[in-house]
Amino acid sequence: MDQRRFLLFFTLSMVIWFGWLHVLVPKLFPIPPKAPQKIIASAEMDRPADALAPDNVERETVEQHDADPLPTHPAKSFWLGPAEDQKDKQMLDEFFLAVKLNSRGAAVDTIELTDHVRYPAFGQRGKRLRLVGSDIATSLRTFELQIPTIDSFLKGKGLDRLPWEILDSNSDSATFRLQTPDGRWELKKHFNLARLTPKELQQSHVRDTLSSGYQLRLTISLKNLSSRTQEIAYTLRGPVGVPLEDRDNTYKYRDVRMGFFDADGSIDESKLSASDVVKRVKNEKSELSQRPVKYIGVDVLYFAALVMPSGDQLKQRTVEQSNCVIVDENQQSPQFSDVTVDLISPKLSLLPNEEIEHEYRLYAGPKLKSLVQQISAGAVMDYGWFDSICRGMVWLLNTFHAMGLSYGIAILCLTVLVRCLLIPISKHQAMHAAKMKELQPKIAARQKELEAKYGKNTEEYVKASQELVAEQSKMMLGGCLPMFLQLPIFIALYRVIGTSIELRMEPFLWFQDLASPDALFPFPFKLPFLGWTEFNLLPCISSGLMYFLQKLSMPAPTNEEQASQQKMMSYMSIMMGAMFYRVPAGLCLYFIATNIWSMTERWLLERKAKAAALNPPEVPTVAVKNGNPPPPKKPSAFSAWWYNMVEAADKDISIKNKGTNGEDNDNRRTKKNRGKK
Repeated sequence: MDQRRFLLFFTLSMVIWFGWLHVLVPKLFPIPPKAPQKIIASAEMDRPADALAPDNVERETVEQHDADPLPTHPAKSFWLGPAEDQKDKQMLDEFFLAVKLNSRGAAVDTIELTDHVRYPAFGQRGKRLRLVGSDIATSLRTFELQIPTIDSFLKGKGLDRLPWEILDSNSDSATFRLQTPDGRWELKKHFNLARLTPKELQQSHVRDTLSSGYQLRLTISLKNLSSRTQEIAYTLRGPVGVPLEDRDNTYKYRDVRMGFFDADGSIDESKLSASDVVKRVKNEKSELSQRPVKYIGVDVLYFAALVMPSGDQLKQRTVEQSNCVIVDENQQSPQFSDVTVDLISPKLSLLPNEEIEHEYRLYAGPKLKSLVQQISAGAVMDYGWFDSICRGMVWLLNTFHAMGLSYGIAILCLTVLVRCLLIPISKHQAMHAAKMKELQPKIAARQKELEAKYGKNTEEYVKASQELVAEQSKMMLGGCLPMFLQLPIFIALYRVIGTSIELRMEPFLWFQDLASPDALFPFPFKLPFLGWTEFNLLPCISSGLMYFLQKLSMPAPTNEEQASQQKMMSYMSIMMGAMFYRVPAGLCLYFIATNIWSMTERWLLERKAKAAALNPPEVPTVAVKNGNPPPPKKPSAFSAWWYNMVEAADKDISIKNKGTNGEDNDNRRTKKNRGKK
C-alpha cells in the first residue's frame, strides 16, 4: 500500500512539473523576439566620410567580425637595460633601471633597480630589487592597454592578452604594433629607457641627483586606417606589484599617491591608503578625480612608482579620469592589499588616416628629496609637523657617514650631539629632581602632621591631603617641562630612522638592517595576542635601562598614593618596551645611547652638587667704578623666556619650603575656612 501511494505521488508530481515548465511558463513569461541585426546599406557606404557619424563605424554584423582572423604574432619577453644575469659593469652604470617587456599585451612585466649594493632586495643582499611586478600571482601588468570598442571584437582576448608584433628592439628602446582584425586601427607602443651619457656618468652622486635615470617613457600611437571618422578612448594601467617590504613591522603600507592640477596651475597633492581603496572599490566609488593629472601612482615606505602624462595637461589633456584598482585584496588585513590606478583618456575623434600620440613617463625609484622634487612630487617625502628637524637630522647622519663612519656609529654620534645641545635642559631637570628628593622628607613630615592634627580619613584630612598633592604635582611640572621640549626631537628622530632610505638594509653589530627590528632569533611559534614571531633584544635592553633611569630619578614615596603612582610608572616602562618592540633597530640604538647618557649625566650632576655643598664657592668681588657697580648684562630673548618658565615652575617649591613648618599652610587654610563661613 505504501509503494502504491509513493508511485502515485511521484507520477502526479512529474505531471505537474512537466506542465509548469512546458505549458504555463512559456505563456506567462514569453521570450521577447530578438531584434534584427542591421547591415550597412550600399547607398550608405557610398556617402563621404565626413557625412557619416562616428557611431556608424560600429554598425557591422558580429558575424563579420568573428570571421576576421586574429593576429598570430609569437609571444616573447626581453629586457631593456641590463638583463637579470648581466654582469657588464658599463651597462650597470649606464642604466638605473632594468625593464622586462612582454609582447603579450605589449606591457611591462617587471622593473628592477640595477644598483643591488645600495638597493638590494629585502633580506637578500646582492640581488636586485624588483620595484614593479613583484606580485607574481596577479595577471595584471603595468602599462596594459584596454580599448572597449576594440576588445569587444577580439573573440574574448583583449589587447592586454593578445601578442603584439615587435617592430624593433635594442638595449634602451622597443616598439610594438598591432593592427586590429577589421583593419580599422593601427596601435603602437614605443618604450624608451633612459641611458646615461658619458658626461652624466662623470657627475658625482649621479644616482641621487638625476631623476630622469629612473624614468621609463611610453608613447601610445593610435591611427585611424578606415575611410571615415572614428572615435576611440583607452584605459592605461598604472604600476602593478610595488613591493610591500617587512609588512609586519612597517608603519606605512601601499598608498595611492596623487597630484592634480588646479585651475590656477597649482598642484593639489593627496594620498589614499590601500584599505581605503578597497572600501571605495567595493562601494563602487573607484573614481579618484576628473582633474588634470600631474602624477599618480603607488608609493611604499622607501620607493615610489608614479605615472606622469607629458605635455601641458591644462591645455590639452591626455587623461580624462583616474580610477583606483584592487590588484590583490587581502581580506583579513585590507591594509596589506595590492592596489594600482587606471588612467582613462578622453574620447578621441580621429579623421581618416589621422594618427595621435600620447606620451607618459613612469618614475620608478627611491624616495630621495633631490629626485622627487625634480618631478614635482615632493609630497611623497612626508615627515609631518617636524619636517625641518627631520631634514636636519638626515643631513647630520649623511655627514657623519661621509666621514667614513657606519650609519650605526652615525646614530650614536647624532645622539651625543643632541644630548650635548640639551645639557642646559637636562641640568635643570636633574637639579629639580634633586630638590624634590630634598623636599620628600619634609613633605612626609607634613603628611604626618596632618594625620595627627585632623585624624586619618576625616573630611579635613582628605581636603588637606588633596591640597598637598596638588602643590606637589605643580612642583613636578618643573621637571616635566624639559621632557616636553625634547618630544619634537624624539618624534623627528623616529620618523628619520623609520623612513630614511639610507638606513634600509644597513648592517650594524649582529643585526642586518638598521631600519627593521634586530630579530636575534625566530620564535618556534607566534606569540598569542602580541603576534610576535621573532625575539628582538634591543627593545628589551632599552626598556630595562628606562626602568633603572626612572628608579634613579624618582624620590622615595611619602604615602601610599605616591607609591602606587611610582609602581604605575614602573609598569609603564615595561609597557613602553612592549609598544616599541617592533621599532627599527636604529631607533632602539638611540634609546639605549640616550638612556646611558642620562644616567651618567645624572650621576655626575649629583656628584657635583654634593661636592659644591661641602665646598661652597667664594663670592667674587665686583669691580666698582666711580662708586657705581657695572650694569647687569641684558639677557637674550630665549634666556628671558626660559628664566620665566623655570621661575613659574619653581615658585611652588619655595612656597612648599615655607609651608613645611606648618604655619604658612595652616594660616592660609584657616583664612580660607573663615571666608567660607
